[in-house]
Amino acid sequence: MLPRIDHVIEKVKLYNPSSDSRLLQRAYLFSAYAHEGQTRVSGEPYLVHPVAVCDILADLKADDIAIVSGLLHDVVEDNLSVSLQEIQRRFGPEVSHIVDGVTKIEEKVPLQSREEREWATLRKVVLAMVDDIRVVLVKLADRLHNLRTMQALPEHRRPTKALETLQIYAPIAYRLGMGKIKTELEDLGFRYAYPEEYARLAQALQEKRAYSDNFIEETQAEIRKALSGISVEGRVHGRVKHLYSIWQKLKHQGIGVEHVYDYMAFRILVGSVKDCYAVLGVVHSLWKPIPGRFKDFIAIPKENHYRSLHTSVIGPSGHPFEIQIRTERMHEEAENGLAAHWQYKEGRLSQKDQSETTQWLHQLLEWKQEGQGDTEFIQNLKVDLYPKEVYVFTPKGQVLSFPRGATPIDFAYSIHTEVGHRCVGAKLNNKLVPLKTPMKSGDVVEIITNPSGRPSRDWLKAAVTGRALSKIKAWLNVQEKARAVELGKALLDREVKRQKTTLKEAQDSGLLAEALKKASLPDLDSLHAEIGYGKLSAKVFARKLVERGEEPAAVPAKVAAPDPRQPALVVRGASDLLTTLARCCNPIRGDEVVGFISRGRGLVVHRADCPNITRHAYNPDRIMEVHWDGKEAGSPGHEVHVTIQTEDKAGIVAAITQVVADSKAPIRHIDGTVTDKGEGLVRLSLLIKDKSHLNQIISRISQIQGILAIRRSNR
Repeated sequence: MLPRIDHVIEKVKLYNPSSDSRLLQRAYLFSAYAHEGQTRVSGEPYLVHPVAVCDILADLKADDIAIVSGLLHDVVEDNLSVSLQEIQRRFGPEVSHIVDGVTKIEEKVPLQSREEREWATLRKVVLAMVDDIRVVLVKLADRLHNLRTMQALPEHRRPTKALETLQIYAPIAYRLGMGKIKTELEDLGFRYAYPEEYARLAQALQEKRAYSDNFIEETQAEIRKALSGISVEGRVHGRVKHLYSIWQKLKHQGIGVEHVYDYMAFRILVGSVKDCYAVLGVVHSLWKPIPGRFKDFIAIPKENHYRSLHTSVIGPSGHPFEIQIRTERMHEEAENGLAAHWQYKEGRLSQKDQSETTQWLHQLLEWKQEGQGDTEFIQNLKVDLYPKEVYVFTPKGQVLSFPRGATPIDFAYSIHTEVGHRCVGAKLNNKLVPLKTPMKSGDVVEIITNPSGRPSRDWLKAAVTGRALSKIKAWLNVQEKARAVELGKALLDREVKRQKTTLKEAQDSGLLAEALKKASLPDLDSLHAEIGYGKLSAKVFARKLVERGEEPAAVPAKVAAPDPRQPALVVRGASDLLTTLARCCNPIRGDEVVGFISRGRGLVVHRADCPNITRHAYNPDRIMEVHWDGKEAGSPGHEVHVTIQTEDKAGIVAAITQVVADSKAPIRHIDGTVTDKGEGLVRLSLLIKDKSHLNQIISRISQIQGILAIRRSNR
């Protein structure tokens, strides 16, 4: 038997008397037609799902467009005979846009993996939300019902969706102030993502249930009596905290389930802000407050508009519990967030609204305009959805919130992109500090700028917020492309001269345009960048600029005699790049290596485990595969630094140098000191053939009596 829509229509009429019941009924019938014969994994008719979704939307007091979209959100994806054009013709462009926003990316799109397809779908949903906030309302309702019925899915399919919920959808609900939806998403996500941890915690709390129930009843009665004593009317509600929030606290504190004590909370709802503070005073007179646990989110609301007073106290049994105090209106906003207080017309944000949520949504649009890929977009989104726990002040007293660990760099970019780019210093509480200094709640932050200032790669280690990271990366990408263009132009000019032609001649003859077209490149700058990045060989391309049949004989280039100390490297995909060894990690033949295109230095080769190369992982276009040639090493050519820890005894340095001499490794430099612990420290610089040669020397030195430790060092 098909589910009915009558109860949803009645619910909508209660908060929206002008609702078009005939429109909702028509959408229901169309959804029933589109899903006819389809069933869910549980065996129920598929129509159960869209009806449940619109029921959740009705609880959020959504408008008719959102309700209709909830009924139709799966029809295009699940019925190939239904198109978005038909949805638009029957129900209008707004419904069509919302349905399109929540429809998954099809498998026929040539993405590399299922994970990337899911990220592309998620990015599509988030960006569609910027145009119409109702997109995310429908998506959250869809995800919530799917989690409520997750038990019907095979066990191996549950964790992926549950983790995605915890990492993306629950935080989005939090960011939009939808506490009720966020809490249920978290608890259901926790249940299926971490089933063992969930079961242990649920069992531990069940064992405390009898005590909890009695304590809650007694404490509620005591609070009501105290409210009566100050003539304040209010509602008191006690509860055991949600499992996911308890689990997060256990992880943060590094304690086990057996140490769960702070697991009860009380909520006091009163009529005015004045009453909130009066009740706070009464609560603190009844029980001793825990220092550092009082938070005034009425004076300083959270970034999602959440307002409430929070305090934690020690109960008569010695166990702590939390009390939240807010007005009825604040509670409605805290539960339903956007649906309760957000002022939007036709799903679109007000341009005059300067709230942090509005700014966040517009920031998502900036990421899109910066051309971020799906992976980078989702990574930045996850970072930016992290709860803000640090509240700092501008010099003019404005309050800004940041994730824990945020630095003045994040602060600078939150003010304006150019302030971030030109940032050269910072003051915390009128004291100069390094830009990487973590900010603390209550800090007054002042940014020092300079017109010649510019971002540094090191900032990527210090920045925390998605906005700062995306702006820094975008700036670095522009600069690095310019460097790649510069390097590529130099390499191509050199090869074109060797072919005894010019780019102008190739352009006039049409050969340049033909070669660019074959390489799928729009212009010369793109060509230079591809060569500079090492994706295209300048030598191969230059040969295409000489007409067939008239290609001159290759003129041998003057090549300097090979340096025996610079072993040959093979670069995959290119043979004409200048190659140098990085000084930071000093790679030697036999080390696993990787190359990075650098301005003015060509391809700089690092050890694969070098910290400096991991910083460039965000820009894979400039990373190149490199390996040593297969020839046997000749004479010693690598300078290597070795640090040796020894006992402080006579003759040990002589023994070390004798081993090195016997191994035919010339010593370039040696020095030694005695540490505060009375141990010797010997530093050697020597020339070796390859890694095998070095390992042999290290092994022989280790056997000398009195050697405590030996390691290869970068300098």
